[in-house]
Amino acid sequence: MKMKVDKIKKSLVECDIQSKFKILVSTTDDKFLERKNTPDSKYLIINQLIKKNKSQYNYDNMFIFKEKGLSRSRNSAIELCDSEIVLISDDDVQFIENIEEIVAKAFMENPDADIITFQVLTPDGKLFKNYSHHKYWHNIRTLMKVSSIEIAFKAKKIKNLGIKFDENFGLGSIFQTGEEFIFLTDALKKGLKILYLPIPIVIHPKESSGGRFNDENLIKAKGAMFYRVFGFWSYLISLLFAIKKHKLSDKSIFEFYKIMLNGIKEYKYLKNNNEI
Repeated sequence: MKMKVDKIKKSLVECDIQSKFKILVSTTDDKFLERKNTPDSKYLIINQLIKKNKSQYNYDNMFIFKEKGLSRSRNSAIELCDSEIVLISDDDVQFIENIEEIVAKAFMENPDADIITFQVLTPDGKLFKNYSHHKYWHNIRTLMKVSSIEIAFKAKKIKNLGIKFDENFGLGSIFQTGEEFIFLTDALKKGLKILYLPIPIVIHPKESSGGRFNDENLIKAKGAMFYRVFGFWSYLISLLFAIKKHKLSDKSIFEFYKIMLNGIKEYKYLKNNNEI
């Protein structure tokens, strides 16, 4: 009898957590709405109008902003969300069936975790990147490999500590990448515990790494990101990064590193002049 009561209690708790779960979707110009016929209540959608003057859709769980910037969108979603557990998402991913149950169960079974990162699959069922097969607690080094669509967290913990996405980083910002790494390292520095679990939750097309670093703005943003997180040590870390990643570009180690240094220089200038 006691086992049956305990099982019922556990089921009620699971249902409660699942009902307080939200997927925070960042989209622009109705893109997510055009793909998703009727977005149900598990979504909270931030729809930034950049090219359009007006949205063609009207849903209670959609909020429209006439602005741009992925980090702004993420921060607006976190601020507007009243759910206990949230998952960061973009408008070009698909979700594993029963994603609410999967994420809720992960937090229930790992109550010490404030943030959990998961796995992404490609449409053909393969892992999106080279993930570990074993769960582990993140450190700053392992956080470098995390993508935003892998991240779920306890919203109250994030809000109470005032942790936000740095709006100077991310698509549509001054520096077009690095927002998820900065977000996670800020959380880690404030004492939050971040766990990795080898469980897939979303599906995303495989991206080609070839030529990814031919965009100088992306390289520059990496330098700025490293300075934002590591300060003085960013000069050494940027050099190590250039040695490892310059092969993914058409640039020499020296050229790659110089662009990263320009990113550090620009970030410092903007920061020192209170422009960011």
